[in-house]
Amino acid sequence: MRNPIACVSCRSAKQKCIHRDRPPCDRCHAAGRGDSCRFAPPGTSFLHRQAKRRRQTSEFSADSADASARAAHGASSSVEGQGPPHVADGLSVPLADTDPFDLLTDEVRNSYLRCSYKWSFHHTPTFLSRVREKSLEPWVTWSVLALSVRFSRHAPGTYATPTEASNAFATHARQILQLELETPSISRIQALLMLTGHDWGAGNGRRAWFYLGMAIRMVQILNLCEETPAQPNRTPTRQEFIAAEERRRTAWTCFLMDSLLSGGKGRKRTLSAADMRIQLPCEKDMYVFGDPVRCERLDRTITAMPPPLPIGDVGIVGYSLRVADVWGEVARWACSSTMNEELPWDPDSRFQQLSASLRAWYQTLPSRLIYNTETLQAHNALEQGQAFCYMHSIHFMSLMFLHRAYLPVLGPGEEPQRAGLGTQSLSGEDWAQWRRTSRKQLFEVASMVCDMVDEMKSFGWYFLRGLVPWIGFTVYTAVGVVVYRCNFHGDEEPDQAVSDTGKEQVINGCNFLKEMKYQWPMAQQWFETIKRMQACYRRVQSEGGSSIPDAEQRTIRSAMVDYGALQPSPVQAEEEMSIQVNPEVVSNSNALGSNNQLDSPKLIDDYTNEDAFLQGEWLDFDIGVPDAELDAMFMNATQEFWATFPGEVGYS
Repeated sequence: MRNPIACVSCRSAKQKCIHRDRPPCDRCHAAGRGDSCRFAPPGTSFLHRQAKRRRQTSEFSADSADASARAAHGASSSVEGQGPPHVADGLSVPLADTDPFDLLTDEVRNSYLRCSYKWSFHHTPTFLSRVREKSLEPWVTWSVLALSVRFSRHAPGTYATPTEASNAFATHARQILQLELETPSISRIQALLMLTGHDWGAGNGRRAWFYLGMAIRMVQILNLCEETPAQPNRTPTRQEFIAAEERRRTAWTCFLMDSLLSGGKGRKRTLSAADMRIQLPCEKDMYVFGDPVRCERLDRTITAMPPPLPIGDVGIVGYSLRVADVWGEVARWACSSTMNEELPWDPDSRFQQLSASLRAWYQTLPSRLIYNTETLQAHNALEQGQAFCYMHSIHFMSLMFLHRAYLPVLGPGEEPQRAGLGTQSLSGEDWAQWRRTSRKQLFEVASMVCDMVDEMKSFGWYFLRGLVPWIGFTVYTAVGVVVYRCNFHGDEEPDQAVSDTGKEQVINGCNFLKEMKYQWPMAQQWFETIKRMQACYRRVQSEGGSSIPDAEQRTIRSAMVDYGALQPSPVQAEEEMSIQVNPEVVSNSNALGSNNQLDSPKLIDDYTNEDAFLQGEWLDFDIGVPDAELDAMFMNATQEFWATFPGEVGYS
């Protein structure tokens, strides 16, 4: 029998709502949405009787004192036209009058499922069932569209490009979600996380950082970092296990994004490993079939659950979380002054501790998860190649950042003074040996990433369109390392074969980034940065250090920021981020003459045009030993490029 009062989800979907005068109702409980099932507060039921599309765009006043006042304001705004609904660019009708499920085509759904290794919380059979029933929450539906439409071959409706449609859908999802931000739920956390991923890839770093923070606060309020109490002497049902696993995976996705996006000034992780008192996500097959299992936690212990359940494997997602935890520590170390106060080869140094953590992680990998071409091809055949590349990209990034943090060691010229080390860090064979060993390890990892690029491209367009921005950032970092190696040999003898291989790797990597920009616009910034790096090196090689004045070097350093840093940082005041121009430097630059004034970024961009760069006409110069003046310039031009982090969201 249908109850006189229905929950919000059933009422929105116009479905029968059977309950016992309290949430969850039978339908929400069966679908694993028990935590999000709720009844509308008294005085707001008329809001939910509006037409569904009109209700999604009702505007709530920020100063309303209670739910009734917000509902009344929202109804009058929609009916009287005081708050017109969002109209997307390129679309002649408001998105409020568009059924999102009509846009959720097979291509879009498959695109979303391809990148579920990053947003792994949805139970695939339940997700597809709710799409068919059109019962998915509107904020989730529009967020899924914002993430996955960008991978479509053709833009929906009258949008000019898939990216334009993606941005419009994300805007609409945010408008809907903002009406409900004071009511935490699992579905709202999931929408916030998907919008975080969308905004970061689109270059909206500040907004992404804010949305991730809101998602983490909801996770803490709902206590998702703790296991749900198990009923004694009873094995959880399939639906109970799926619901518990979805809770865990939602919390773990917050942890993953918090770890990967940490770094930079003031960008500390909110969720530490000690906060995650839940088991790691189980292997995908166990989640899909709903087979209750116990899995290890992050510290490799196993939660005691009465009655005892079989031990399950954690799978690629679980191992990705473990290496992401190490990455979070690497980013924190590289942001600190510790690296300047310790000798990196000291067994007790933080560098050695982090290196040991990465080795320990790698040694625990099952043979099927060890990286090589054959295993990548095998995982691609099982449609989990993107997840495999993603996991190892986190590992590769951790290794590269550990070694690139010592750029003054790797670059030409004398070693700089390091705080707390005294003259012992500037002399002896130790530093020379360290330089050779660290350079070799860094270049090996970068070369491995470039080989991975070639393999990924061979899998075709459907594989490439499921890649998340982190993989692109890893490629960008590796290409930057190769460009550096092609220009500076250090103690190595110039090798034509190495130069030819490096040239090919840079071209292939830049072509990869150039194609990726159609899905993730920030990839264009990466490509331009690589091009400007090489243009700077080439001009200095041919014309000398005075050809690049200090003002242009500052422009290059400002462009050499990582991973979505396309707008001011949310953790620094505006005045702190402004570039201070030294009048003496400007005077010296002007004295060089008009032909050498390169204050405009376009001038150095013109030095190497895009077509010539991608055709390989960029390494045509003699490699010689630079003089002392060029040494200082080279280190100055590249130091901040290697010192920034993938969590950065603003120029510094």
